Amino acid sequence: SIESPLGVTVNAGCIALPALLNIKQVMQQRQVSGVWNAKDELPIEITLPPEMRFHSIFACPILRQQVSDGNPPMRLTCGHVISRDALAKLTTGHKLKCPYCPVEQIPTDARTIFF
Repeated sequence: SIESPLGVTVNAGCIALPALLNIKQVMQQRQVSGVWNAKDELPIEITLPPEMRFHSIFACPILRQQVSDGNPPMRLTCGHVISRDALAKLTTGHKLKCPYCPVEQIPTDARTIFF
């Protein structure tokens, strides 16, 4: 069954809380509380079960479709990202003009992005 995002978040917080309280106590005892602030990454690794690990989902801004293994995201030489299907549709001959900037490029120079 698919859990609600709120339920997953609460459960992940419950798993992480003991480790976070422990690191807080250690940092207070060693008087290094000013070393880490809310803008930085956590000073420890929090291990969560696989069902609580998520990655970003990319939807092609041209075709407005979620990418997949058969239609992966492609990084153009200018840095913009579109799906492989969009790349094929925008290619004329052996050239591609980026839909977001005026850069003309060779479609075979586009590289697959892995999330």
